[in-house]
Amino acid sequence: MRILILMGGSSAEHSVSLRSAAAVTAAVHELGHEVAHIGISPHGRWRSDDFSDLLSQADSRLLEISEEGGREVVLAHSGGGLLLAVDGGGFEKDSGRFDLVFPVLHGPGGEDGSVQGMLESLGLPFVGAGSRASAIAMDKLTMKTLAAGAGLPQTDFFEASGLDSEETSACVEKSFGFPCFLKPSGLGSSVGITKVETASGIEAALAEARRYDRRVIVERAVAGRELEMALLGGASPETSPLGEIATATGFYDFKSKYVDTGAALIVPAEVGDNVRSEADALAARVWQLIGCHGMARVDFFLQNDGRLLFNEVNTIPGFTAISMFPRCWQAAGLSMAALVRRLLAGAAERPD
Repeated sequence: MRILILMGGSSAEHSVSLRSAAAVTAAVHELGHEVAHIGISPHGRWRSDDFSDLLSQADSRLLEISEEGGREVVLAHSGGGLLLAVDGGGFEKDSGRFDLVFPVLHGPGGEDGSVQGMLESLGLPFVGAGSRASAIAMDKLTMKTLAAGAGLPQTDFFEASGLDSEETSACVEKSFGFPCFLKPSGLGSSVGITKVETASGIEAALAEARRYDRRVIVERAVAGRELEMALLGGASPETSPLGEIATATGFYDFKSKYVDTGAALIVPAEVGDNVRSEADALAARVWQLIGCHGMARVDFFLQNDGRLLFNEVNTIPGFTAISMFPRCWQAAGLSMAALVRRLLAGAAERPD
């Protein structure tokens, strides 16, 4: 097959997407398929080019797609997937055709259902969750409100979108107290998130979150362990071994993930069979609640009192060398190539 990989994007997670795309590209090549790339620039321009050099450096540097490199393109469906150049020029030797799309995009404009909805409307097969599940999972306030309605155990939270710093501080004191976390509702990779120890830190934390999203969520800080589980499949997903993230600061932020890489990733996590079983059941409930398909990573908190809480779900998890999604499947015996093979096969089984 000829696999079209979408990477980059207009979100703050642009550089992380390129790291994931480099790993996915290598796996697709290992499987014997052809690869084409569309690099979406930070300003949202879709560029077709030879990105080999950029991808070879993406693992060691935080890079971006050029606004002007290559050719600007759009997608079409004509007896299969087709790339069309915006300037009207064609692609030689039918090189514009592809069989399947693999979106390797993180954050708004790529993971939030927008690209998935476009691919659905064009009738193009693609890897991962559809537009509805993607949109629900991407927005923390929407996902947590839905989970609350379904009775899932999760962290305490409230919305601070329309509140000033004094009102937010008062709500924190009334709801669960300090410390707490302030987050943009629709972003990942720990971008825009601040751990706030006292009321004096609220104003700056609100400003930081609102740099990325007008909707802001405030969550109680949980004393315990951070666990993650990878999922694959259709209506009834397969679950991986649990992984655990341990950081020196207790906060797995963007710097510790992608710059310092100082966090310890423990797979499989040292937990009892009861915790493993509970995580399996809770992850499957989250998957089915949003109608997920293809892949996801579900994150939990294991409190010091032994209670397991749902934290969030990620429908395009990272594929970098330090990402928990491939690490968890590796512990289950799936190499990166075998994992990508499963994902490509699952894309052809997507329900209408």
